[in-house]
Amino acid sequence: MKDKLLTVAKNHAPCYLYEYEVMAQQVKTLQGTFPNFDLLYSVKANPYPPVVKALASFGIGADAASAGEVVLARDCGMWAEDIFFSAAGKSDAALQRAWDDCEIIADSLGEVSRIGTLAAQRGEHRAIGIRMNPTFAFGGGAGVTSKFGIDEEDLPHLKELLKTIPVTVEGLHVHLRSQTLEADALGRCYQDSWALAKRLGEELGAPLRYVNFGSGVGVAYDEEQESPMDLEKLRTYTDAIAAENETTLRARLMIETGRFLTCKMGTYWLPVVDKKTSRGVTYVITEGCMNGLQKPALAVMLHHADPAGTLAAYEPLYTSAWAFPVVAHGDTTATERVNIVGNLCCAADVLVENFEGPRLEVGDLVEVQNAGAYACTLTAQRFSGHTPPVELLLDGEGNIME
Repeated sequence: MKDKLLTVAKNHAPCYLYEYEVMAQQVKTLQGTFPNFDLLYSVKANPYPPVVKALASFGIGADAASAGEVVLARDCGMWAEDIFFSAAGKSDAALQRAWDDCEIIADSLGEVSRIGTLAAQRGEHRAIGIRMNPTFAFGGGAGVTSKFGIDEEDLPHLKELLKTIPVTVEGLHVHLRSQTLEADALGRCYQDSWALAKRLGEELGAPLRYVNFGSGVGVAYDEEQESPMDLEKLRTYTDAIAAENETTLRARLMIETGRFLTCKMGTYWLPVVDKKTSRGVTYVITEGCMNGLQKPALAVMLHHADPAGTLAAYEPLYTSAWAFPVVAHGDTTATERVNIVGNLCCAADVLVENFEGPRLEVGDLVEVQNAGAYACTLTAQRFSGHTPPVELLLDGEGNIME
């Protein structure tokens, strides 16, 4: 398959190439790990329509962060009952646009009130879910302040509000951290969220119809640097919750997949357009560097600011220094140490510094791995007016899928 990717890349670079078979295997892995849970895809990780269509065909639902993502998920074949619109600061226009195409997850008491007003104007009674900011924190300890969700302490105010509007709460969403690789920490968060779901049902006087445990399954970007999530250990937590659910809430249980389904399926390809040496430093200049894939440039910039390497991940903008491995497709009979940079009028346009690998010349390709999530979608592509990279989903034979 690598030869086929290289052939397609030569014809389309700068480009993102997504491998359907890799994504399908990731789906199979999570569906096998969580047989009693439905899976929600974080659309913001990679909203490329052929990717979303493929995930819909696997029965994956959507964690949508905007009305636009709700519409995209519906257009790509997902059912309204499998699309969950959860975001802070939804406008009335966004709520109205998404109203008939999703489950709405309210993020504040004010939003619950506005949903009530819209429902009354429509002559409807609306069932919603709520995102909660619980009294517990991820990894233990007391809850913290957050722009996301309704503080658990505000449940009495929510109950009073619901008495005055045509709205009922039938679902819970908890999301406290992304990209964790610690199975026990994530499993305990699931346990705490399950206890919260039972408390919420009791407080509201009716069992919940669904519980979204959030907190996407983390990806080990480089398994030499970090250990992958222990999915078997995580399953012990979810199996226990599912067993208890059978005799208690009987709710629909859901987990957000985060970047797990798409991260590893993506590679980003840059063509070499120039090469020069300046005072002993060789620069390989590519097309579509920072304006095609922004996160490596941010990592270089941050590590110049912190040479000791004490930076913690700040998702989704910064993951780690090793998150995006670079492969040079050049002359393997010779090696060189170079800075691989882009062709923007911007000194920060750097892919990697002091890279050692095969000798590159104009016309060769540079490949960046782990580019299937929070890559193209998180990159500012209008700077300097360059043509944006294309995205392509490829089947196992290297054919382009629509």
